[in-house]
Amino acid sequence: MISDAMIFAAGLGKRMHPLTIKTPKPLIKINAKSLLSNNIEKLIESKVKNIVINSYKHSNQIIKETKKYSENVRVIKEKDRLETGGGFLNAINKNQFYTKNPVILLNGDIFWINKYYNSINIIRKLWDPNKMDMLLALKNKEEFFGYSGNGDFDFYTTTSPLLELKKKTNSSLVFTGLQIVKQEVVLKKRKNFFSIKELIIDSAKKRRLYGYIDKNSWFHIGTVKDLESFKADYK
Repeated sequence: MISDAMIFAAGLGKRMHPLTIKTPKPLIKINAKSLLSNNIEKLIESKVKNIVINSYKHSNQIIKETKKYSENVRVIKEKDRLETGGGFLNAINKNQFYTKNPVILLNGDIFWINKYYNSINIIRKLWDPNKMDMLLALKNKEEFFGYSGNGDFDFYTTTSPLLELKKKTNSSLVFTGLQIVKQEVVLKKRKNFFSIKELIIDSAKKRRLYGYIDKNSWFHIGTVKDLESFKADYK
């Protein structure tokens, strides 16, 4: 079972101003609990043994938020902005993961409700290292609260519930922010600052990118308007 996870919490949160001028975006509260704590507790409930969180802006607030959890929840303070891919590579280089196995990665600004099943357990169950380098949890864009883009993916083939993905704009499938990634994929990069999107593109070209459509309700809290809409609709 995959037992390492990383939460990306080093973004600048510019789209959430003024709320994020003095508070990091992952500490925005949903139903009296921060986005970060919600995600940490979902990982703990799923028996993930090691949780790494990267931070950049307001790192001390992130550290304070995590002190209520065990020593298996740790924060990396990044001196320079590294983006998501660079942050993942930095965590590997700092030996932050207990194993060399694939890692569960979570964006720090997502929220979901485990209504139908435990999404973390499902993505672990679907993981197949023999044919995939990355596995992404997806939603149809019409069902992804707060999403306003054109879509991310189409697919070559499907073996229910798995989809072999290809990158495509103006499509119906959207990445939720939950994924599993092999460590060796990011170790091939020879730079420090890059997005995890580069790994997605590389894996798609190699026909090693897969996804599945998650049944649970997912919410992208990207703007103040999204947050206000969520609070109005999901009290």
